[in-house]
Amino acid sequence: MGNLTFLNAGFLFFLAATILPLIIWLLAKKKPKQVVFPTIRFIKASQEQEKKKTRFKNILLLIIRMLIILLVTLAATRPLFSSSQLKPSANHPPTALAILLDTSYSMDYVYDSRSNLDRAKDAIKKINSLSNSDDRLILVTSDENWNRLHSQIYAGSIPEDIIEPISVTYEPLTISLMLEQAKSRLQETQFANKEIYLITDGQKQEYPSPSDITLQVINIAENEDFSNLSCSQAQILPQLAEKSRRQTIEFKLTNHGNKDRQEVLVRTVLGEAKVGEKFVHLPARQTVNQTMVIDLQKDGWQSGYVEVVDDHLEQDNRSYFSFPFYLYPQIAVITQNRSLPPALYSLLRVYAGSEGKINLIEPQQLNLSMLNQYQSYVFLGTPSFPPQMREVINTLQSSNRGALFCLSANLSTEYRAFLENIFKVKFGAWQSQPKSITYVNPHHFTTSLVAGKSLQFNNISDFWHLEGREINALLAGSGETFALAKDNFILWNFDPGSERTTFLLDAAFPVFAYRCLEHTSSSIATGEKYTVGDIINTHSVITPAGENLLFSNRPYKLSQPGIYILRKADGTETVISVDAPRQESEFIPMNYQELKNVQLLGEDWQDKIFHTRLGYELWKILLAIALALVILEIILVKSEELRSIPEAVPSSGS
Repeated sequence: MGNLTFLNAGFLFFLAATILPLIIWLLAKKKPKQVVFPTIRFIKASQEQEKKKTRFKNILLLIIRMLIILLVTLAATRPLFSSSQLKPSANHPPTALAILLDTSYSMDYVYDSRSNLDRAKDAIKKINSLSNSDDRLILVTSDENWNRLHSQIYAGSIPEDIIEPISVTYEPLTISLMLEQAKSRLQETQFANKEIYLITDGQKQEYPSPSDITLQVINIAENEDFSNLSCSQAQILPQLAEKSRRQTIEFKLTNHGNKDRQEVLVRTVLGEAKVGEKFVHLPARQTVNQTMVIDLQKDGWQSGYVEVVDDHLEQDNRSYFSFPFYLYPQIAVITQNRSLPPALYSLLRVYAGSEGKINLIEPQQLNLSMLNQYQSYVFLGTPSFPPQMREVINTLQSSNRGALFCLSANLSTEYRAFLENIFKVKFGAWQSQPKSITYVNPHHFTTSLVAGKSLQFNNISDFWHLEGREINALLAGSGETFALAKDNFILWNFDPGSERTTFLLDAAFPVFAYRCLEHTSSSIATGEKYTVGDIINTHSVITPAGENLLFSNRPYKLSQPGIYILRKADGTETVISVDAPRQESEFIPMNYQELKNVQLLGEDWQDKIFHTRLGYELWKILLAIALALVILEIILVKSEELRSIPEAVPSSGS
């Protein structure tokens, strides 16, 4: 049995025109009544006998004309015939074929000395070899930038010079978006036969809802045993004792495979130099925390990466880090107190080191010339709010430098209004009753190390009630915010000198406070971990590839992992580390059986390429038959005309 479909079904309405010749013929038969005179009765009888001979030809011409109209109309509807009993032809009909190429970074997984992306490129070349000049090929990758340049309709084959440079992307398009682009291109071809193929490694992804075209999936890594190692979350640990150039890097190693990995080499690179390495054992399907000690050679920004040596998937082998280091930082504490609270002083002493300085400065003595003398600024209490203090804080904020603000009960109204404007909060009443910390921000640099840890002493007393919609809370609980961040400024909404605040005695406090000082130091912007795809604002940037890009404080999207140098308009620099996303480090196979309108092809997928999904077009055959009928009609008409010419009658002599 076969199946007949019409691409232009709307033209079927014009099939009614088939009966027009019949209507005309019937109307032509109605003639007025004729009176036959006896003198011409013999001639009339002779004509009737002749008409009987030609009546069959007239009916045949009527049928031919009706068939011509019928066939031309059917050809305009572009009928397609398909049948399971038809044998596949070596010469496939003209086909528009779209290839969706998965270029997510898991496609860079290497086994048998070749990556899955290389195998996918070979599959595209194989499809090229199966196509002919009548076909139209379209290639859509997961890389939006590549698609803008090269995703177009190609006649016969996709040029190999655009296939070879294709690389993985860290921000792949979804299959739904790729499918939309492919369908749009297929519509432009106006071909009857359309096919879509997805070349992928079988990693679990979001698939679109059923559509009118079946998505054929070519899994080029079907028999692969995924065995991958990844490194993540490299960061410097704070020195809570005597400060020194010997630093400890903490990082996580994950074995995503099903087999234990012995003697895995891990190394740390600082700048361009390898500064440490070790061998570790990684159990199957587990994540382990590791540390490595490194020695810093100079002050200033430090940047590099920790790398696990694994030949399978290199994209997630590195975790980058960056941090500022000053062995003996200079700290300015702006306060009207003659001494510092013990908890704060001991913290500042550890942070400054044995030779660092902690200078207490009264607000009235501040001036802009002091800004470059200190790496850290702490504003403690300060009941008064002189203009010099306002000017210094505004300058710190405009130059993207940081400061730590510690509050007390005796803040002036002007100072509170100024802080409300900076941190986008509203001050309420001073609270003396203790409240417990129940929330620790797991994402911010200052609190990421203590988030998730159990706090033995978690009470906060002597704080202001704060309200606001845009609060970036670091510590909170019972409807109160105890610490918050705004850009490079940190606000401690509690009195560090309060003896009723038990949090000052908890082991988490020095870690939190130390990282607050690191965050607000003059050289560090945030110290936070960035991931490819994050958006930053900067005046200019030097990318990991060495490109120097000017943005004039416009948004910039981080597009590749590595170390970035951000430059402000005044020339000061900040170094940030950017890691690749880790979503595809773990291989989760896709279950294609649960998907509708998605068909997984086997190893013999080459035999199923260019097999028409809609059927064979009949319009050319119909037009050919119609043309033959037109010729037959002409022959019949001409033959009748020749028969109607009377023979010459010879004249008789008188």
